[in-house]
Amino acid sequence: MSHHAQAKGKVFSSIATQLNVKRSSKEYDDVDEKEEDDNEFDGYAMRDAILAKFGKCFDMDFKRVDNMGKRDLYLNVMPFHLKSRQFRHASEYDYLCHLQAIVDILIKYDRLDYVLTQMEETTKKPRAGTNPLIAVPFRLDLSEETLDKILA
Repeated sequence: MSHHAQAKGKVFSSIATQLNVKRSSKEYDDVDEKEEDDNEFDGYAMRDAILAKFGKCFDMDFKRVDNMGKRDLYLNVMPFHLKSRQFRHASEYDYLCHLQAIVDILIKYDRLDYVLTQMEETTKKPRAGTNPLIAVPFRLDLSEETLDKILA
């Protein structure tokens, strides 16, 4: 197994461990413990998960999709990465702040575990240079009420 494959496995193993800790902590009524677990996963951890899965620090963004009268919200892994000309963040710090905001939103709506599971299981890769660009979408599966709050 290559060094890169071993590193990728270690990061996702670490993420899986964090998910198991979070899932087991949900069995307890101690709200402070759950908040502490959620706070352990941050923008740096999201960057590491993206890097481990896709091999580059790709950007992420939310996308609203309206299809036949039904609204959905997705979190897309975009085919733009650190050090590429088309990367929209001025610095790695800006990128990490953006990822932190995404993590905060996912935690607020209890979708962090769901997105990380989809990321781990997907076989898709973001690709630039295609028409249209290929992003990797993660459906958030939010209720209509929650979508109304977010998209209003």
